Amino acid sequence: MQKYFAKNTAAIRFLHAGVAPFSSRNGLALLAALSVLAGVIGPFGTYADLPIMTRLVYWTVMVLGTASVGHAAATSLERLFGRTRWPALVQQGMISILVAVPVSLSVVLISTGLGFGSFSGNMVSLYLQCAAVTGFVMIVSNLLPSAVKSEPASSLPEVPALLVKLPLAKRGRILRLRAQDHYVEVVTESGSTLLAMRFRDAIAQAAPEPGLQIHRSHWVALHAVAGRCRMDKRSGLRLSDGSIVPVGRSFQAAVKRVVSTGS
Repeated sequence: MQKYFAKNTAAIRFLHAGVAPFSSRNGLALLAALSVLAGVIGPFGTYADLPIMTRLVYWTVMVLGTASVGHAAATSLERLFGRTRWPALVQQGMISILVAVPVSLSVVLISTGLGFGSFSGNMVSLYLQCAAVTGFVMIVSNLLPSAVKSEPASSLPEVPALLVKLPLAKRGRILRLRAQDHYVEVVTESGSTLLAMRFRDAIAQAAPEPGLQIHRSHWVALHAVAGRCRMDKRSGLRLSDGSIVPVGRSFQAAVKRVVSTGS
């Protein structure tokens, strides 16, 4: 399973997009507010059919489930349509229409799983409602982040492609890479992760983080280097996280050019 996700960037991006709505306090606050609002109002006949506590549980699960599925699908489609030259309005309309399909299916599955019916006789109506809600959400999401959109794209920091492969909890600024057979250990400020990939590919995907290969099996980010040291009569580098990494003989000259002498 780990090897599959390490090699399948599309699957990793889809999963990350699915959990993105829950990765910020603002996102969680919005989802919580929507869940409570829907639970109190009881749309789509749930006010008359379900008591208040049951409605709150029902709509909390529904909001969280559809938010995850909808955001993952929308993010994937935005990436796909972004390659076309279609007008933005047409792209948004197509995305709303297409995203409503998995959202509708998730509504059916969640409702059936909770024992509240399958909507089998009202799929067209359900789809139209989901398409309307999806379109509204996309319009609002495009209007809200105006301050972010006003900032030039060139001024935004570029994230290394390698970080996309890491679990959210392990993401952070890259400190070092180490080759281990067919795997690469990626060490960030948040921890370490093993990825099934070639060492040279990992180094390439660490860009634009400035770094240097110092051994056939080691690469370090320049910001993480605290100084040079000796380890078992061999040259090494001491990093900011306390680790010591060996320097290969053939890499000595390159290391001396970019790393100041330390204790």
